[in-house]
Amino acid sequence: MRIQFQIKENMLPIFDIEKNFDLLIVGGVEILIRSILDIPNISLEVNGIGTKIATHIKKLGISPIIYDFIGNDEFFDFINKYFEKNDITLFFSRQPYGTKRVLKLIKNNEEIVYKDYRNIEKMDYNHSLNILSDVYNEVRGVYLILNNFENNIARNVKLLGKFLFLDFEESTIIPDSKDIFGDFIFINENIHLPKNIHYIYKVTFLNNGKIKFEFSNESWTIEPFSINDEYIFEAKCSFKSVIVNSLFEGKSLKDALLLGNIAYSYSLENKGRMISKNLLLEEFYKRK
Repeated sequence: MRIQFQIKENMLPIFDIEKNFDLLIVGGVEILIRSILDIPNISLEVNGIGTKIATHIKKLGISPIIYDFIGNDEFFDFINKYFEKNDITLFFSRQPYGTKRVLKLIKNNEEIVYKDYRNIEKMDYNHSLNILSDVYNEVRGVYLILNNFENNIARNVKLLGKFLFLDFEESTIIPDSKDIFGDFIFINENIHLPKNIHYIYKVTFLNNGKIKFEFSNESWTIEPFSINDEYIFEAKCSFKSVIVNSLFEGKSLKDALLLGNIAYSYSLENKGRMISKNLLLEEFYKRK
């Protein structure tokens, strides 16, 4: 089904809300511009944490719906066609500064990455509360990937009693003056969260490629099954997606982390590709 877009923002029709989506993803849509300077060659890809998680969990059997700020620029149709092709419902507000983009320059097998988030820190996510309010009530969980957490979205989701994932990996503004509550949070080793961020489960992606999991007073370090250090971004997204899927399916924490490690390691070994569900389960039962 093709969604009709309004001038300022794409509102979600009532009949779409009634499709019983499992997970609302807020944020994480961007354009990856990859330039191989030795050839030369330039390619475009719809990317970002939100995009990856939406496509991954769709393949795993979870129904996602995604919202973000999208620019009225040359990437607009490209983004919409991508989500339409993958049968993922996208709705959005206009980003007056343009779509978020990442430029990856590759020369002599070395990569240089430039991120241009188009003044995303100036976006008023509180304006999105009314747009998202109807969707909150229908989904089982919410996954927030915000560059700026200075808003009330997390608070509103928790007041509704929804399971909440908070992804701080690409956040530029994390307030230290207001309490933020999430159930499952993702960070990397370079991020130091203030004490006002509260959670039940915490995953930290370490700089050495290992993954640290914390729950209550317990802490476990997960050793990947692969020693490769390329495609880390894709591997992290695979891990996050499988964790979401496993929790939705009622898996134990131990099993969810093992499944996540399998997906993470597969992406490292296979140039960032996501493991199929059949192979994921096959590997799981071999290793369990």
